[in-house]
Amino acid sequence: MSDQNENAIDKQNNIPGQQKEVDVKDYPYASELANLLKDMEYPDDKSKILNFIKSIGNTDENIMELLEKTDDKQYSNSAEVINATGLVKRQ
Repeated sequence: MSDQNENAIDKQNNIPGQQKEVDVKDYPYASELANLLKDMEYPDDKSKILNFIKSIGNTDENIMELLEKTDDKQYSNSAEVINATGLVKRQ
């Protein structure tokens, strides 16, 4: 994460009345995964999501590993998938 992003997050955390609702572990990967999932039709299960991402091609191996570690269940939207990877967590 860049220093600029970290500074912005620190400032937000110190503003009275401003609550950070999500914790993003890795902005570049979360952003890349969100972009990959933007055309996915939901609800869908883990295997169909993996097949969809594989069909796009040239996907980062780390993202594929994160997706493979998710629970084998139905996902209602891309936010649920990204949360399941651990890249983003609701507080």
